[in-house]
Amino acid sequence: MSTCIACGAPGATVELLPSFDDDGLGLPITIKNAVIRHRCAACEMDGVEVPDSAGLEAAAAVARIMLPVALSGPEIRFLRKACGMTGRDFAAALGVDNATLSRWEKPVSWGEGHGEVSDRNIREVVWSCLCERTPAIQVPPAHFLRMKAGRLPEGGRLPRLVLERVRLKDPIRRTKTDEWDLSDLAA
Repeated sequence: MSTCIACGAPGATVELLPSFDDDGLGLPITIKNAVIRHRCAACEMDGVEVPDSAGLEAAAAVARIMLPVALSGPEIRFLRKACGMTGRDFAAALGVDNATLSRWEKPVSWGEGHGEVSDRNIREVVWSCLCERTPAIQVPPAHFLRMKAGRLPEGGRLPRLVLERVRLKDPIRRTKTDEWDLSDLAA
């Protein structure tokens, strides 16, 4: 039992959830052993706390580009925003004009609106933007250049992206940090 974070009343409960499904970022995500649930009978508060939401967004973006399924328009927009880039800046990084990027970001089915080479280029640009923000996720060199991204079948859904918090140790600096890691792709 602890003090309620909303009203300050004693007797609130705090629970670490073993698994939490969250689609709030626009991607199907399962978070393992990181979400904290707060409940208070006094004020009837029942809510969850997700640590490091900015880091979670970056890790979800990297998890998505690791999945060999062609990117949809809304996913491209999500990836751009996860990189913290304007449409103009993202288009410049991709070597296309802003109008082309805008067409790609329109909500069309997976892999329509942009080609295979552009899909790989988007993944490379996103990885270069987010690799330092996701130190627990390892991507082999030239991984995206070799990737063959297929299309989802009509009515198909992406598998859940499973993310978890891990502790990274830096023996040189003698520091420990909690970071998001790609745990698995749920079936």
